[in-house]
Amino acid sequence: MPNQPSPYISKRSLAQRQTSKIEGQRGRLEDLPEITLTSVRVEALATQLATDVKGTISAGKEATVFHALWYDFPLALKVYRLYATPHAKGGKRKKMGGGKVGYSKDIMSYWASREFWILDRVFRAGVKVPTPARHIDNMFTARFLGENGTPAPLLKDVQIEHPKRIFNSIIDQIFAIYRVFIIHGDLSAFNILYFQNEPWIIDFPQAIDFASRPNRHRALKKGRPILLRDITNIVKFFEKYGIPAEAQALCDECMEQISFNDRLDKKTFVR
Repeated sequence: MPNQPSPYISKRSLAQRQTSKIEGQRGRLEDLPEITLTSVRVEALATQLATDVKGTISAGKEATVFHALWYDFPLALKVYRLYATPHAKGGKRKKMGGGKVGYSKDIMSYWASREFWILDRVFRAGVKVPTPARHIDNMFTARFLGENGTPAPLLKDVQIEHPKRIFNSIIDQIFAIYRVFIIHGDLSAFNILYFQNEPWIIDFPQAIDFASRPNRHRALKKGRPILLRDITNIVKFFEKYGIPAEAQALCDECMEQISFNDRLDKKTFVR
């Protein structure tokens, strides 16, 4: 199974790209057909991300997750939709002409790459996340969480047998993510899978990365209320199980783990 990122971009994608000028703005254009199971399968096989793509798992605002295979090994294949993005230049699609879409240079490839490497960082820190496999252009693969092709349920859709243990596990993972200078940014029972009686955190496109010390003050100023919101979402979800917790106190404790001048310590990585 491939497990290293590759700079490979398919010849078809390169052939489609061109530089053009629209209404005084320069930007890349692509003749992009609507993303379908067939088109994703063709692209995934051509770039050796997968040997087959079986079906759709979920579809969000800017990305779709597919159930894929690397021979007999199940994968989750996340595809950022280049054509369906608020970053498109010139506003409405009709201004672009036909199926051509102008967009900020490689923005969706950037977001796919960013989420992949954040996933890799928190995985190596010991957090329960889908194991990242490979990234190419606007797509990346990770471990498929589920059995017999059926995805694991979201935390919101299950009745938890041992809620106190699961709550503590999620809080511990929030703390571990923070120790590698990441805040999830959109954490709730909608972004946690329940698999093998454990919580697994998914979906990091909104994550805040504050590893860079020159930008840390600005990132943490923005990140503190978002971290509090993440923790509050978890605390409120577990209130129905009768588990008392103070979100503000947990947020303060989490942030106290790192001082402003700390660097990302390789000793934090356990894998």
